[in-house]
This record gives sequence, C-alpha cells and structure tokens, in this order.
Amino acid sequence: MLSMLAPQVAIAGGERLETSGRAVALGGAFVGLGNSAYAIFYNPAGLSRLALREVSGFYARPFGLSELSYFNFAYADPLLLPESFGTMGVAAQRYGFDLYNETKFSLAYANSFEQKFFYGVTVSYNTLAIATYGTDAAFGIDAGVMALLSPQLAVGFAATNLNRPVMSTAAEPLAQTYTLGASYRMLTNVMLVADLEKDVRYPLSVKAGAEYEPVASLALRLGFATEPSKLTGGIGLRYAGIEFDYAFYSHPDLGLTHQASVSLAFGGASIVDAATKREEEDRRITDAFDELKPRLAPGEKINLNTAELDDLLRLGISKTIANRILGYRKEYKRFSLPSELLRVRGVTKEFFKSIEAYLITE
Repeated sequence: MLSMLAPQVAIAGGERLETSGRAVALGGAFVGLGNSAYAIFYNPAGLSRLALREVSGFYARPFGLSELSYFNFAYADPLLLPESFGTMGVAAQRYGFDLYNETKFSLAYANSFEQKFFYGVTVSYNTLAIATYGTDAAFGIDAGVMALLSPQLAVGFAATNLNRPVMSTAAEPLAQTYTLGASYRMLTNVMLVADLEKDVRYPLSVKAGAEYEPVASLALRLGFATEPSKLTGGIGLRYAGIEFDYAFYSHPDLGLTHQASVSLAFGGASIVDAATKREEEDRRITDAFDELKPRLAPGEKINLNTAELDDLLRLGISKTIANRILGYRKEYKRFSLPSELLRVRGVTKEFFKSIEAYLITE
C-alpha cells in the first residue's frame, strides 16, 4: 500500500503479491519449482520446464475486504515457437478498487540449455491510479535462472524490478526483491520447497512448504512464511483437464483468509488431463539425466511388438510410460498400428508425432 501521497500524482506501490493457489498453500515458495504458467510472476525461467500450453486464473479477496482484492491471468506456450526456440508467456494482474488500484501487464520469454539449465525474463508495464491524485506508469524487468541438479533437486534464483523503475515526481521505486529457492522431490508423491526472499526495504523472509499426493487426482499442502509470519495450507484437485488449487493462510492479527486458482493444460488445441501433463514434465527430466541412453539414428525403427524396455527408452520416454506400453502389449497381445500408442496413458499427440517416423508394428 502507499506510504504517502503527493499532489496530483501517485507514489509507487508494486508490492509482490502471491499469485497462485498452489504457491500460497506452500508458504509462497515457488522460485525453485516454477513449473506452471505462474512462473511469469515468480521465476520466468520456470516456463521452460513446461511441456504443454497452460492457461491459469487466480482470485483473492484477503480477509473479505474488497479493497484488497486482486486477480490475475497467465498463459504460457512452449509450442508457439519452433522447437528449441523457447517458451513465451503473457500475464495480467489487477489489485485494488476504484479509489486505488495497481495493474500489471507482462510479457515473458524463457529457454533452456540441455534441458537442465533454464533462464527467463519478464517485462511488465505497471500502472498505478489513485482517485483525485492521478496515475503513473513504469516498465519493470524481472529475470530468473534455474538448474536441475538431479532428477529430484532443482534450485532457482529470481530478481524483480531489476531496472529499479520509479513512479511519481518523488521517484519512489517499485518493490525490488531477490529470491533464492529450491525444490526437492523426496518421494514420488512428496515434494518439499523453500525460498529465501529479500525485499531491499525489509528483513529477509523465509518461505517453505510440503506437498503430498496420496492419489494422482489430489494434493495436500502445508507451509509457512516469516516477515510477515503466517501459516498456510490447501488442496489441489485434478479432474480431466482441470486443475483447481485452493489455499488458505492465517495472519496473527487479521485471522484466516481463502484464495483459489484454476488451470488448464493444452496439447495442440485439445485439453490434456493433469496426470498426463505431470508425466510429460517427468519424461523431460528423465531424458535430461539419461545421458547414457543411445539415440536413434536416422532411418532406425523400433518395433512396438518386440521392443524391450531399453529399446523403448531410446524413444525419449520415461520408464513409467515405457512400462505402460509393455503392459498394453501384454494385455492386447500386439499393436496393429503405431497410432495405437496414443491409447497408452501419458503419450500425447505432439510427442507421438515426434517419434512416429521411428515406429513400426510388423
């Protein structure tokens, strides 16, 4: 919120808001994970971890006060540019009410190096309007990097408003923060995350959380943060192509509040179920660390009816999906056509097209 007002102009605000139901439930720790369209707001490098298009929306009305309400929209597209040319993203956010509001429009770009090292940048157009005092605007630049140190461990670093944009004749800078984060998949269904965030004006904030998935369609989350102190929690529900994330947090003085977001993942023009999205991301991580796997030579073929596990892995799929292919073959005896591979859960149309030339069923 504003610290003071100057005649006819607005003093800058620009506090960094939590913008994802999943991130809120994890204490706000997302810089070392960032595997959703909301990476635009946390660490743009995370956009390169996406294998599918994703559109998301978030709404919050903290403590039931309409004056503090805010919402956002984010869209990330790893399929828009030619392969290896990176991922594009756009986002919009609005905070406040008629008498005071902040609006942000963002354009992001991210790319990766050998599927282990990621980098990204976000350029945002920030506007601030206060009734009777006027409006002002400024461009802000955010940047981030991320690295997969192992299939289980990722670390990230992000900086907001690197160019130190200012608003008003008082040259009040927008909030500038630096965050170091990490995510660790302790078990197949257990994820730990933590961030150290430093706003240049305030003390260091510690954010951390844990996510547990008892079944593929449900995630349970807990977290905490300091500066200000709060406890968080929430659930994630996945059904067909919809991913719904509910979060709550408790403030020591203001009490409990609720927030929510919803996301859709797309493969081409069709909605992809959330489980397939997760499996596609896991496949890319597995592929990045499977350096000893021999690649297919031009013209080489893999027979879906005789291939063993190691043969299927050469197609660039995860062991989970490779075992599903073997299970499908065991149940139905054989593949009649390569296109039957699309019946195996986790094989998307885009991925099938990329390997179709190497498949036979003779």
